[in-house]
Amino acid sequence: MRFLLFLTAIICSAPLPAAAARPAAPRAQVFVLVPKSVVHPYWARVKRGMEAAGKELGVKTVFDGPTTNDLAKQNEIIEGYIARHVAGIAISPNDARGVEEVIKKAVRRDIPVVTFDSDAPGSERYLYIGTVNKEAGREAGRAMVKALGGKGTVAILHGSLTAQNLRDRLDGFREIVDQEAGIRVVALEENRDDAALALSQAESLLQKYPALGGFYGTSAPGAPAAVAALRSRGLLGKVKVVGFDLDRENLKSIEQGWITAIVEQRPAAMGELAVKWLQRLARGERPERKILDTGVEVVTKANAPQAASLR
Repeated sequence: MRFLLFLTAIICSAPLPAAAARPAAPRAQVFVLVPKSVVHPYWARVKRGMEAAGKELGVKTVFDGPTTNDLAKQNEIIEGYIARHVAGIAISPNDARGVEEVIKKAVRRDIPVVTFDSDAPGSERYLYIGTVNKEAGREAGRAMVKALGGKGTVAILHGSLTAQNLRDRLDGFREIVDQEAGIRVVALEENRDDAALALSQAESLLQKYPALGGFYGTSAPGAPAAVAALRSRGLLGKVKVVGFDLDRENLKSIEQGWITAIVEQRPAAMGELAVKWLQRLARGERPERKILDTGVEVVTKANAPQAASLR
């Protein structure tokens, strides 16, 4: 009898099995966007789109990247989020081939990966979301040919030799201008998207080529650097400038006639669609196509007011 009472006391005082405990709240999905860097205002527009999508879907979003275009640091950041097993990662690669292994690692751990802004076509990413950059480069080339009247010299302020988007913009531009017998590309300088370096290069190019006809900037720092260098030499409006991304500074320069044309992308749409597609991929959906073109618009003095209202 004493044994039975003792056994009953043990059973009654034992903790409830796990199945009977209150179920834990489901862990919130976390989607991460890793840009090339976080400094330029262009990336703030991507972040704005990401945050809008996160709010709409009720998911947590994180925008985290290196302070400069640093592949090693970018991969280190991505590795950290793989270790935390986030729900999905979107990447704008500094080097298309340099991110292939880290993307493979993420996908092998069932973390879906998309690229945005710049692609890594040889990787295992599920989808690229952004500008079709070779065609965007062609648009820039057409704008330069028109501005020069088919005759003149051009210097290229090039953001990166390794980023796929910028390589495509360069190829598309050259495809168009190299068809013009009267136009010659006299220089190409890589600035790694460093605004100060781009300015220094533009100033040196104006000194080396005093009769330069035009500057082409393949990434956001290029056109502002060209304008600043031309201002210092009293050449604003005399040398044609074609570049990418319509921030306030570039808009003002277009309105003043200092920039001929800007190829405007849709960075906020890239951020928004990256989050929405990561969630769909996390649910098991798969895209029918590997490229989602967010489109561009060529902004000139003629259509600048309308383009500014859509930013």
